[in-house]
Amino acid sequence: MAATTGTILETIVLVIVFIAALCANLSLFYIVGTTRNLQTKANVFILNLALADLLVAVINLPVTIITVIAQDWVLGKTLCQISGFLTLLTFVASCMALSMISINRYHAIVNWTSYESKYTRRKCAFYVCITWFITIVLSIPPFFGWAKFDYDPGQSYCFAEWTASKSYTIFMIAACLCGPLSIMTYCYVRILRYHEDSGRDVRQISLRSNSLSVQSFAMVNQTQGSRKNRLTRTVIVLIVVFGICWSPFAIIMLIQVFSNAHVPRAVDFGSLVLGYLNSFFNVVVYNATNRKLRRQFLKFFTAVNLEKTFD
Repeated sequence: MAATTGTILETIVLVIVFIAALCANLSLFYIVGTTRNLQTKANVFILNLALADLLVAVINLPVTIITVIAQDWVLGKTLCQISGFLTLLTFVASCMALSMISINRYHAIVNWTSYESKYTRRKCAFYVCITWFITIVLSIPPFFGWAKFDYDPGQSYCFAEWTASKSYTIFMIAACLCGPLSIMTYCYVRILRYHEDSGRDVRQISLRSNSLSVQSFAMVNQTQGSRKNRLTRTVIVLIVVFGICWSPFAIIMLIQVFSNAHVPRAVDFGSLVLGYLNSFFNVVVYNATNRKLRRQFLKFFTAVNLEKTFD
């Protein structure tokens, strides 16, 4: 079948997203791995989210590109099952990773006195493993007859066929959208309340005493609070960007499951591309909100460009 203009445009867009997401997330892993002051406990959970983004770039995007070019699923039924599972896995992994990041921020700020004991390096690795275990458990039911993985021509990929089981659809909405959203909301409401209470306490102490030690304590507390606030803002922006990128996909999924309304190919496919773009936008957010990371990215890409120039 001859390629149409639409097919060519879709392929070009997907290839651009693939290159951007792959290069951005590989660079993030390299930079954090080679920069000691970025190897923090909080960044363990950021890299966990980046791992899900990297899997989207390495696994999901190439398969979708092949399918768009062929204008049909040509990789066989078994690969459709595997691809559908991996696509669902990476989506759920992103939701779980954002929840884990939110919980980490909650403990770092609200329960800071016990943070060091709760978040040792070994425990951080254990928490990451737990999130992936939950992700696998949530993604595997279609293999056992609760819904199924099948080819979706509207989005040119294999995924969970939500219409095959409305009960699984409702379960996944509750477990992967409502659940994580509730966790994130709870964590950040508590964080905001804590900031208000601690800021009020520090101001009262400063007003009651003019001693140098109290003023120094207030300044140190303000500096530490400012650093934690920046990281908290980073996570909030990540959640907002995730919501913007994946909301159209989720809305279209609900429309297809609970009504007979026709969704145009451009809208259907566009919602998937926007979701894929989230894997690139996350790295943009890291750079926009983290001065240290941004500085290392600039150094990295400047060094790469200089090396190319001298070669």
